[in-house]
Amino acid sequence: MKRFLILASLIALVTMGQARAVSVKEDYNPATDFSRYKTFRLKPGTPAPNRSTQAKIEKAIASELINKGLAAAGDNAQLFIYTHVKIGVDKALDVSSFGYGGYFGWGGWDGDFESTGVNVVDVPTGTLMVDMVDGASQQMVWRGIASGTLHPNSTEEKSEQRINKAVAKLLKKFPPPAKK
Repeated sequence: MKRFLILASLIALVTMGQARAVSVKEDYNPATDFSRYKTFRLKPGTPAPNRSTQAKIEKAIASELINKGLAAAGDNAQLFIYTHVKIGVDKALDVSSFGYGGYFGWGGWDGDFESTGVNVVDVPTGTLMVDMVDGASQQMVWRGIASGTLHPNSTEEKSEQRINKAVAKLLKKFPPPAKK
């Protein structure tokens, strides 16, 4: 019984790690009045390894900012947006258990028919960091980081949907509330 509980806990832990959703974090300068920003411009940072993916990220960010009332502008933009993309690989355990775990016989619990397999698997991950810099002072005023598991066999449409969803979640609380 004890072995079953340990195995079940391990399976739950591994499953949660692989099926996690996009996690986001943000930080900003609380002294900044974000309501004064009306225009933005995307600037080169650390691009995604694939041009198509980078274009999807930039399109998603621009769309979210436009929906929040900002307008795309040129060199005179009030807010410069830099994206940094990192693709990596995390290790995870893939645990599978088959069998019935023995049987109850004359001598108590007897036999061990379990067959458990444990494999270390590579889980592709991606991180998107978005930095927002004040155009006049050149000081960073906001940073958001989204990270999650990548799905390398996704179609172009699914990939774009996941990027849009991740960027929407990342920018959900932007602009931060005004300081009281």
